[in-house]
Amino acid sequence: MVLTKTQKRILVYIIAIVVSSYIWFVNGILFGNTFTVCLILSTTTFLIIVTPFEIYFSFRDLYFERWNPFYDDKITKIKYHIKVKEGFLRADLVRLGNNEINETNNTIIVISPGFSDKKESLEYLYYPLVTQGYEILVYDARGIGESKKAGHRGDMTKRLDDFRTIINWIKTNQKFKNKRIFAIGVSIGALTIFCSSFRDREVKKMVGLSCISKYKKNVMNARGIVKLSFSLKGIDLNPSEEEDKLLSPYNVFKSAKKDFPKEEWQILSKRVMLIHAKNDNIIPFENFVENSRILDLPETNQLILEKGGHNQKKNELAIVGAIIRFLN
Repeated sequence: MVLTKTQKRILVYIIAIVVSSYIWFVNGILFGNTFTVCLILSTTTFLIIVTPFEIYFSFRDLYFERWNPFYDDKITKIKYHIKVKEGFLRADLVRLGNNEINETNNTIIVISPGFSDKKESLEYLYYPLVTQGYEILVYDARGIGESKKAGHRGDMTKRLDDFRTIINWIKTNQKFKNKRIFAIGVSIGALTIFCSSFRDREVKKMVGLSCISKYKKNVMNARGIVKLSFSLKGIDLNPSEEEDKLLSPYNVFKSAKKDFPKEEWQILSKRVMLIHAKNDNIIPFENFVENSRILDLPETNQLILEKGGHNQKKNELAIVGAIIRFLN
């Protein structure tokens, strides 16, 4: 179960109250200290527990809201509920208020989020794209944010089904069916777009950030703390061979390269861009090397960053600039 921010805050306060009450009990009942001493000690304990979390929540809100003042007066958001097998995915269509610019571009970009990302987490990525005239369809994946009831977030193969459903929804929607479709995926989101839709030529361009290559190899060989994180998030640490085949972009690329004639393969692979940081400790850089080699990816379709880690910290401007160049 994934806790909301409010639930996390309530849990922290409960723990703080319980611990500070215990401190009062020990000092007041067992050691016979005065009321003033007990009050000071228990209050200090409460603040020591609560304050770091409140600071974290405050900075987290500032991080997610850092783009709003620049764009809120220029864009509009329309909410959609997209039916999948186990419920509804909640999505936002983000676009400029100026219809003329949107119609000139005539493109909708589907943003596939990372494993724990909410729609708002990726505003740094898609707000600038909106200003270029792209319409953005960004969604909360199953088990996350507003899509909590749509299924379990650890059901990786069902994430692929969900993405296919979204693409089909666009193709059959009267408002969008004549638009070009691009896709951008982050981490597990990159795995999702490639493993579900690499062979789908209706998706004209695809961008993968911090993308895994061989799923089972990375999950099983992850460092201890990373493997623990995977386990706590509900990821199967020993996927079957069939799951590995379905969830490994490298295998998807390799299979397509074998199945398609050279000319068709070149068309498929040239519509892909990969972005990775060399110091990524979650999905090591060798994943980028494996994927780019099997794709025969030209340098113009690659962005290699020296630092930034898995979450690409401080790389926002470089990433957005490279993506805009590739998409345009």
